[in-house]
Amino acid sequence: MTQPERQQFHEMLLAKQTVLQDRMARRDDLEVQVSPDEFDARLQLVDREFQSGLLHQTALDLRQVRSALQRMDNGSYGICGECDEPISIARLKVIPWANFCIKCQEQVELEKLQESSDDQTAELVSGND
Repeated sequence: MTQPERQQFHEMLLAKQTVLQDRMARRDDLEVQVSPDEFDARLQLVDREFQSGLLHQTALDLRQVRSALQRMDNGSYGICGECDEPISIARLKVIPWANFCIKCQEQVELEKLQESSDDQTAELVSGND
């Protein structure tokens, strides 16, 4: 990775971090409203759950961006955290906080999918007792 590319990624990460921090700062906007109307109360609950999910995802994204900035500081940015091979510049342009090359990311996602499937199978088996 060239120094100008590294600088470009650093600026992209800092900009993304600022956006995510701004979103996190607005978490106080999530207010609990009480409505005497049951339909409105259910809509508010759905909206609150949706907003809570977005807030959770924002926190995860912020953690990944900060981790990428730390990797820049320690010199491991752009190196796959699994196989130690370089992450392609094309991938970093799309996801500058990527910690894995495409091949290893696919393997990580496949393992997560398998774990989820195993958990669901275990729940089904234990529920039939």
